[in-house]
Amino acid sequence: MAYVVVGGGPAGLAAAAHLAKTGAKVSVYEGRPRPQNVFGSYPVVLNARGFSSLEQLDQTVADRAVEMGLQVKQLHVVPKNRTVARVPTWGTGIMRDQVAQILLEHAEAQPNISFFWNHKLTAVDFEAHTCSFEAPGASSVTVQADRLVAADGNKSKIRRLCQEHVADFECQADPWGFQLRFMTSRSKSDQVDPSVHFVLGDKGYVCQQPNGVWSVSLRVLQSDDDFLKGSFSESNAKRLKEYTEEHAKFAADLLDEEAYKSFYDTPAFDGLVVKCSCLNPAGWICLIGDAAHAVQPATGEGINSGLEDAAVLGACVCEHPEDPFSAFDSRQRPNAHALNVLAFQAREKVLQPPPRQQAVNIMVTIGLGIAKKVGIIEGTNQDFMLGEKARLVGVKPYSELIDMEQRQTRVLRPIAQFLGKIFRIPKEKP
Repeated sequence: MAYVVVGGGPAGLAAAAHLAKTGAKVSVYEGRPRPQNVFGSYPVVLNARGFSSLEQLDQTVADRAVEMGLQVKQLHVVPKNRTVARVPTWGTGIMRDQVAQILLEHAEAQPNISFFWNHKLTAVDFEAHTCSFEAPGASSVTVQADRLVAADGNKSKIRRLCQEHVADFECQADPWGFQLRFMTSRSKSDQVDPSVHFVLGDKGYVCQQPNGVWSVSLRVLQSDDDFLKGSFSESNAKRLKEYTEEHAKFAADLLDEEAYKSFYDTPAFDGLVVKCSCLNPAGWICLIGDAAHAVQPATGEGINSGLEDAAVLGACVCEHPEDPFSAFDSRQRPNAHALNVLAFQAREKVLQPPPRQQAVNIMVTIGLGIAKKVGIIEGTNQDFMLGEKARLVGVKPYSELIDMEQRQTRVLRPIAQFLGKIFRIPKEKP
């Protein structure tokens, strides 16, 4: 059986490699040219889930990711220059396109995978099972796609076409509710540990890239001042520096004037949180990665969930060759929907909920920490995502993590809500 994969990012490349491993013939179509600059992307953390998927593909692929990346040992939560939590972490910090490059080199070495760069999807014929692409030279190419894997990102065109043409297929796509903007610096500091990543409360994220460059990402809201949303000016750069010093003095010490200017070189970007009614619309199409369940950066699960999809798809082809996409949907749909829950939980933290909800969340977190310390619970869902539990105990499905969290907070949350009411913490933002 031949497969067409649309999308040449990490999820699509991993899917192609896993499918090829089953003996299938695979064609990968990507609208962009073959990637060259792996440091032109953004940093991610490969956790135990992501590494498990790479190891299932080929141990040498996982080993290369470790070699190219930086070990992440802790996550520090630092709102307004005050460290409120030091969370033990297990993972490898790496650029998103470095992961893609590793997977691409592995896939290009497989004789049953063909690549078609600069091929932009223009149409899908749902009756004929074909895809049409705009190819280099403005020519049009139509290919047979008896089994089509959609790995074309959070704004997936294939998913949108399925919404238009496939009965009973529905998709909920919600904006992040904020944007992100980056600045980078090559400055070195003995005071900041590169094995630690920093969460600036709800304001942003700081980490070192594998090439030694420090990356500072800041959240941008529609209501924010022009120095965060607008273009470069001396006054905007000055206010940006003051803002960084206010929320992350240690990061400001890493940044020079050029770094603040670089903040304005690239516009702020956003994304979608996606939930699909199924992952195999029309039967012959399979949605994976961000096309199936896009999250937002604060979950830390975007690339890891996409890599897991690829490994699960490969397993479904081996175990259910007659209808692998239905098997994939049965196995991964509950996890995709659980990921949606995790994404909205993370979104709430970034967008700063009303005071009472903030207080409830803090009390629940403290309660879970105490329960973990005295051995009442084994760990929280974060321990099984970016924490060490997934590596030591095993990777748990997202659906199981959500069920676990609901059990753990069934009593805690109502108590916290009652205390919030007793202490008359405002329900609404002032």
